[in-house]
Amino acid sequence: MAESTKTGPQASARRVRVPWFPTYREVRGLLAVWPGHSRTDITKLHRTIMGLTGKPGDQVDWRDPDSWIPKRLSGDQRSLAYAIWTESGKTANPRHTAGSWSLVRHYELIKEDTDGNLQLTDRGRSFLNHRLGEAESILDTQEGLVELLAIVADSGPAQVRDFEEAWTEYLKRHSRFQAPSTIRDTLRRRLNNLLDRGLIDRERAKYTVTDDGLRYLEHAAPEPGPRQMIQKLAKEQKAAVRESLRKHLLQMDPNGFEELVGRLLEEMNYERVDVIGQSGDGGVDVVADIQLGVTSVREVVQAKRHKRTIQRKDLDALRGSLYRFNAVRGTIVATSRFAKGAVEAAFARGAAPITLIDGDRLIDLLIEHGIGVRTRAIEVLTFDPEGLSPHED
Repeated sequence: MAESTKTGPQASARRVRVPWFPTYREVRGLLAVWPGHSRTDITKLHRTIMGLTGKPGDQVDWRDPDSWIPKRLSGDQRSLAYAIWTESGKTANPRHTAGSWSLVRHYELIKEDTDGNLQLTDRGRSFLNHRLGEAESILDTQEGLVELLAIVADSGPAQVRDFEEAWTEYLKRHSRFQAPSTIRDTLRRRLNNLLDRGLIDRERAKYTVTDDGLRYLEHAAPEPGPRQMIQKLAKEQKAAVRESLRKHLLQMDPNGFEELVGRLLEEMNYERVDVIGQSGDGGVDVVADIQLGVTSVREVVQAKRHKRTIQRKDLDALRGSLYRFNAVRGTIVATSRFAKGAVEAAFARGAAPITLIDGDRLIDLLIEHGIGVRTRAIEVLTFDPEGLSPHED
């Protein structure tokens, strides 16, 4: 008889139980290894590995299983540890699999057969073969990942600390975790899980929900909150603004584009920015100074308003012009992309560095410095019942 997917942990009250929450990539790697071994094999290996320590003069880099497994383990345990490391595609470090073991046991992704060996359950096979499928949805709902994804979507670009209050409140209602350090660790591990799956993105220590994350929320949380809908509309508006910027840049007068690049450099804290344009030598359009540590260095910039891919010869020409301006580095700012050869040559050993800013990065910088765009804040009201309570003297 096939196993029911409507019984077991998912039928109980929602509760966050797994503290050392793994990435699902690691879990899938282990589900390709553990079946066929006994539960005792796995637990004994855990105890042995956790009992291992380094010694003065013989420290162990536990991040490198290729190094410590042959030195610290022997026999069947060495073979099993190697299998975990290699057959998982080197995604599962044998020293850090306790979280995965807790998850697959609690959510019945594996079970023991009549011989005492582990085998995949129907839910385990579903989890292994169907990303974002029913088995994943059960785990995400029970372990708070759907809630955390909604928190990220509501918060917009934000750092980890910005999620802590909402996550703490959720754990108070749906877990036994109370210690602040444990709460922060459960948050960090689940963010890593969502990041590894492409449901959120991280840039400069700030997290945002991705389009895939929003689509998953629509499936996992059929009634998205107003802030989630606003977030989705904001992402669509941002994409439209980026496309408008791209089209405008391509239609600009060459001199106007050079002036724009000079203005951007000033906003980026360059000093003595001089737009020389058509009078430039060797394709140099802007000359400026930038402070690097305690030293101010001269930089030459070439502004290329093209649709064509920028080739290595363009980079070589700019590099050859550095000495005419007593410059030590250069930058090419383009509305298009750079050929592979140009990218490889940009920081060639022994040559002056050339920074390459393609069309996407140029638009990023214009938005970051508020050039050609305006940011408008939207006020969103939230209910605060504590604000209705009498104030204590």
